[in-house]
Amino acid sequence: MRFVHIADVHLDTSFAGRSDVVRRRLRDASRQAFKAAVDLAIREDVHALLIAGDLFDGDRLSFQTERFLLEETQRLGDHGISVVYATGNHDPGSPGTGPRALSWPPCVRIAPDATPRRFLINDRSGQQVGIVTAVGHSTAEETTDLSRLLPRPAGELPEVGLLHTQVHSSVGARDHHPYAPSELTYLLRAGYDYWALGHVHVRQQLSEDPPIWYSGSLQGKSHADQGARGALLVDLSDREAPAVTFRPLAPVRWDTLEVVHLDQVSSLDELERQVQLMWRTRRESDPGANATEWMVRVMLKGPCPLWTELRTNEDRDLLAAELQDILGALDVVVNADGVHPVVPIEEHRLRTDVLGQALRLSESIRAGHQTLGALDTSSLVGLTSDEPEAAKRYVRRLLVGADGEVAARLLDNGAS
Repeated sequence: MRFVHIADVHLDTSFAGRSDVVRRRLRDASRQAFKAAVDLAIREDVHALLIAGDLFDGDRLSFQTERFLLEETQRLGDHGISVVYATGNHDPGSPGTGPRALSWPPCVRIAPDATPRRFLINDRSGQQVGIVTAVGHSTAEETTDLSRLLPRPAGELPEVGLLHTQVHSSVGARDHHPYAPSELTYLLRAGYDYWALGHVHVRQQLSEDPPIWYSGSLQGKSHADQGARGALLVDLSDREAPAVTFRPLAPVRWDTLEVVHLDQVSSLDELERQVQLMWRTRRESDPGANATEWMVRVMLKGPCPLWTELRTNEDRDLLAAELQDILGALDVVVNADGVHPVVPIEEHRLRTDVLGQALRLSESIRAGHQTLGALDTSSLVGLTSDEPEAAKRYVRRLLVGADGEVAARLLDNGAS
């Protein structure tokens, strides 16, 4: 059996807070990425397209997306390709409600709730080539471990488990609600030839034998969804040697530039040149596709002579607009919350008040001489390991450049 595995398409996301032009482009990009997945399935002559939840972003569905979905799924049906769709927390429940109340073509099979459904997958001649067992979310806050509801496979055909779940040990799991939580140890011994997972937007392989994969979001939804996005092409024809290949499909990508060396930047032109240089370096290592459009977030941090201007909405908006033209980006947002005045840190580190103590503590933690013993690692957004040493490295990395901000805040509050 050969199939395309996608998840977290989030059609008709509102993208609130963006301009009308950018919102329209991002919504169209999600449809464009789905069409690219359909094209991939047809071009590679697969047997099925598997959707591991969150095809939709909510209950509302535009006329444009409704027409688009029915046309694209019918196109798959015309090529003898099955579609198996397991609902997620953003699109739970019966096909007779919300955006699922569509006249789907016969090739579309849906698992809308916690009742496992086994779908036979045939080739164009009608010969059975595999089985997909899928289970969906009945509600928007599913707390049951749905993976344990799937029956144990028994047969000669390749079998795939299709599920929208948060596997506790997966990278990025903490960035998502713990809906339909599951354990990797159970998935490993459940007997399936492949697990097609959704919910966590980070593409990742949780196991090689058997292959357990998150395909990641099909098209990035926010700056949390950085890196190339797309689909997994899976070949289980040889059950002893399954092949999984990533195919980038997203027309719009998200990227964040953290600019921290600003202490010598004294003009708008200098600041823009520094951002442009960082952007060029980033694109040399990761150019994207020829037609890739970029959503860019510029994070300015540390001491800067221009800190007063960068705290002004009007000046920050002008910088963002000019950077959009300079970088050739679809959209640029500038965050300058981490910018502060240039402060003589070493002088203040010698103080005997709370400011001096805070600066000395920061220096000691960065040097590894002291740790925060009562630190709750679950509160550290971005930490991907529970290992104590990983937490220490993470905290030390967070404190790089923080001294100036600490000093500026305390001095502003009357610590001088």
